[in-house]
Amino acid sequence: MGTLIPLRRDARPLASTRNRIHSFLIVMAIIASVAAGRALYIQGVDANGAASKAASAMTNTRPLAPMRGTIYDRNGAVLAATMPAEAISADPDGISRNGVAAGQSMSASQKKKAQAAPQALAQILVDYLGGSVNTYLPHLLNTKRANGSPNQFEPIASSVPSYTWDSIQTAMQQGGWYGLFATDTPIRTYPDGTLASQVVGFVGSDGQGLEGFELYANSQLTGTPGKESYEASTYGRIPLGTDTIVPAVNGDSYHLTLDAELQKTANSELAAAVSSTGADWGTAIAMNVKTGEVLAMSTMPTYNQNSFATTSASARRDRPVTDAYEPGSVQKVLTMAALLDTGTITPDTHVVVPASVMSGGAPITDAWPHGTLYMTARGILCESSNIGMVLLTRQMDQAKLVDYWHAFGLGQPTGIQLPGENPNGMGVVPGANMPGYQRDRAAFGQSISVTALQEAAAVAGIVNGGVYNQPTIISSMTDGQGNPIPVAKAAPRRVVSEKTSADVVNMMTSVIANPAYLATRSIPGYNIAGKSGTAQRVDPVTGGYSGYTASFVLVGPVPDPQILVYVVLDNPVNGHGGTTVALPPAKDIMQFALQRYGVAPLTSVPVDNDPITYEP
Repeated sequence: MGTLIPLRRDARPLASTRNRIHSFLIVMAIIASVAAGRALYIQGVDANGAASKAASAMTNTRPLAPMRGTIYDRNGAVLAATMPAEAISADPDGISRNGVAAGQSMSASQKKKAQAAPQALAQILVDYLGGSVNTYLPHLLNTKRANGSPNQFEPIASSVPSYTWDSIQTAMQQGGWYGLFATDTPIRTYPDGTLASQVVGFVGSDGQGLEGFELYANSQLTGTPGKESYEASTYGRIPLGTDTIVPAVNGDSYHLTLDAELQKTANSELAAAVSSTGADWGTAIAMNVKTGEVLAMSTMPTYNQNSFATTSASARRDRPVTDAYEPGSVQKVLTMAALLDTGTITPDTHVVVPASVMSGGAPITDAWPHGTLYMTARGILCESSNIGMVLLTRQMDQAKLVDYWHAFGLGQPTGIQLPGENPNGMGVVPGANMPGYQRDRAAFGQSISVTALQEAAAVAGIVNGGVYNQPTIISSMTDGQGNPIPVAKAAPRRVVSEKTSADVVNMMTSVIANPAYLATRSIPGYNIAGKSGTAQRVDPVTGGYSGYTASFVLVGPVPDPQILVYVVLDNPVNGHGGTTVALPPAKDIMQFALQRYGVAPLTSVPVDNDPITYEP
């Protein structure tokens, strides 16, 4: 009988081993089945979903910037336009491999090309952007960020014309180079950077309007961005890949009411006046009396919109819209209109004008010393008598006078399509319960304040047959496809009667036609009317009176004015009378405007002999 061999402790019966093999085969079969099922699902049931995920991994999206709308003058001269441009950047990490994906092995020829890429790309940039290779090479070799991560974005140049970028791309493709990219950054340009710069304004580096009309109409000028989605590999776009575009909607374009040629004349005349008088600043407005359209609006000193960042905030102020001042005797036109319209006076009302009149415990005098004078109301406006104006205004109800001032647009925004008008009103108009001494002074343009645009619009409404038109700067507009867009306009409103308007024009004509001053105040060949203003100036620092504000308003031709010109000089030191310093530029601007808009000169200009004085 043989010897029995005992079983080892770790030995298993044959049946157990077979079970293990059987279980293993079952698990493998399940795994294979799951894998096959997943493959079947991906290829059959969810083929579109899988393809979508794969495509999304290769899809790039870039924004498409809209073109900002163009701003023109009334005749189509370009005041502000947008030029397509790009901001160029580099991918230094990608350049170091000339586009070969990270982790992918490179052949010897690929490595050699990658080593040459920074120098080659730098030379391309030099060829089209200027500078030297050393200008760009440090940026192209900057493959690591400060934290050690790959540097895939390095700014190279901004505001590069799009056609230049197209040339750079072509040079890269021809040489087989990788690593420069561009994004749309359109450039806003101003062909004549100082022409109506405070009115037109400018845009910032982000393409958004910051001042002037560029700010006021920013949302309409900007347009709506689009986008482009396309498939790309490491080496760029896949030629036959999907490319989807949502087009950008370009911004609206505007024709302003400004006349570039008249604006140039206003700029030139006003600049000369500010320089010769030593004024702190000056403004000139030319307006279409019949429509309220602003034909020119100049402020000096001015600035260049193309380099706005280097200019002062003071030079950028649109002062006719934003700055209030005491208007002086030009305000007498408004007060006379109210007196005439209520029947308180006629142009020939007789007034005994003493040497002074007491008001609030202090005497009011005229600009020239005199004894007792016997003047008509027309003569009071013609000679600009403060005393006579006070005596006439005391005959009118204060509340009614204030109502007229408000009807003429004082103490409230004009509604011009420009930023800067205080929504709570511009300037200070006394209330109906003002003390008598304030009424006296406000009657001739002190203790009341206005903006130049308010005063110009008020006078225009009075001489326009008594019909006020809200000042406007927009002539027409079109959308991004060139389709016309209606422009909302406030309805005209009557402020005084036609008779009052005719009487005021007649009285203002006497200011110019006075034989003693006709040679210096008139424009040869034309009948015009006007009024000077010389006011004590409120010092913006101390709040007290310091210096003068000189002004002159002209309308013409008469008896049916078409154009108004208003010039204001702040704190002139070489002369300060409105007739002396503000009339000359106003005359030159008016003469140019009359000729430009086809107002034929007369063969003879009759002299107005209506009485300004009377015999007691």
